[in-house]
Amino acid sequence: MQFISPKGVVFDMDGLLLDTERVYFESFRAALAAIGLPQDDNLFRRLVGTNLLLGHQLLTEGLSGRVTLEKFNAVWDDEITLRLADCIPVKPGAPAIAEYLRERDIPYIIATSTQTEKAHLHLERAGLSALFQDIVGGDQVAASKPAPDIYLHATARLGQDPTTCVAFEDSPNGVRAAHAAGLITVQVPDIVAPDSELRALGHYIASDIITGARKVGLMVDQD
Repeated sequence: MQFISPKGVVFDMDGLLLDTERVYFESFRAALAAIGLPQDDNLFRRLVGTNLLLGHQLLTEGLSGRVTLEKFNAVWDDEITLRLADCIPVKPGAPAIAEYLRERDIPYIIATSTQTEKAHLHLERAGLSALFQDIVGGDQVAASKPAPDIYLHATARLGQDPTTCVAFEDSPNGVRAAHAAGLITVQVPDIVAPDSELRALGHYIASDIITGARKVGLMVDQD
């Protein structure tokens, strides 16, 4: 079944609009190496899509007292800053879909686990701040993705019932959050591919944002 007439659209940010998750992953691995800890890709995957509070909890558990959270985060932040010094890369289709929605007066919003102020800053540095102005950050809700809170908050801000809205996500945590909130969910996988358990949710999976929009009938008149 296609979803032709959405009343609103909700976007994740990192890994979906901004090509930052790979940078965070590379920086995570570099930070572990710099501190002298073994690589732990599974730990990073657990962090993807979580807000600051849950991320710190999972990271503290994963570090198992081998280094303090504060020291690791300081090194990790330095590695990220180094890699994003010149620019923040944008995912294909991000500007185009925003322009498409604006032209048709379809309301849209970002629901990101990143803190609101930092999200605005990253969008500005990526050159997308004029297109994506309304943001619900991870600091605006109590429970992190995969809980549905941030999507319920975002759709309420749009003034729409969640079941009349489409969500675009990249991470499993984000997909579970959007699905639990009742949105029609499109996943554009980034660094964490959907496994069989996630696919069982029955959501849409696409190679990029525009393809995903076409799959749910959102951009049926696009060439």
